[in-house]
Amino acid sequence: VARWDGSAWHPLGSGMNHWVYALALDGQGNLYVGGDFTTAGGVDASHIARWDGNAWHPLGSGINGVVMALALDGQGNLYAGGDFTTAGGMNANYIARWDGSTWHPLGSGMVGSWDPSVSALAVDGHNDLYAGGQFTNTGGVDANYIARWDGSAWHPLRRGVGGAYPTVWALAFDEQGNLYVGGSFTSAGDQHARNIARWDGSTWHVLGSGVNYFGPYPYVNALAVDGRRNLYVGGSFERVGGKSSSNIALW
Repeated sequence: VARWDGSAWHPLGSGMNHWVYALALDGQGNLYVGGDFTTAGGVDASHIARWDGNAWHPLGSGINGVVMALALDGQGNLYAGGDFTTAGGMNANYIARWDGSTWHPLGSGMVGSWDPSVSALAVDGHNDLYAGGQFTNTGGVDANYIARWDGSAWHPLRRGVGGAYPTVWALAFDEQGNLYVGGSFTSAGDQHARNIARWDGSTWHVLGSGVNYFGPYPYVNALAVDGRRNLYVGGSFERVGGKSSSNIALW
């Protein structure tokens, strides 16, 4: 992990002892970091830690598996998703909330038929949390690879996404509240959607002909929206909307 100040790179203490997969900044200058590590700055920190600008801090006793996604809501809650089953020693199947001092599960978490995990998180303007990954059930509710947490219960996004081996890898909101969903899938709701789609709060929409690859496994694993409603898409693909585009494109 490192910081770029506009002209030079800076380390964050002595960094981590293994991979970092997720970053999130709060309004107080704290950086939250998740990944597959067990120490941060030489301090025991099980898969998640906080950098205050000068030093690393653990978040309680941490998480017992890899953290793949982080998101903060407007109330100061930090959400972590990944491949884990406990957070702070409490049962938390693949997703958990840190309130600044304690870890909390989100209902009974996620269930999947094969290798369940949460790999993408995003918070909307109402502080609802959206989670994507490899799962088919959330809190006893059928939810195909994507779901919404309203603070007390899970809700599906209609039929979610589908395909041979579907996974949601990336989520991003625009200023109008549209949720863009990227991953490895061939349908969203009842729409044919190739690896990317848009959820408007009630209905799924396709983005042209989506992204494709001459090989067998195209996917989208990064999304970002700018202030002009442009969506930037990264992943493993060779064509977007019928045009050649090597791994990155603008919608």
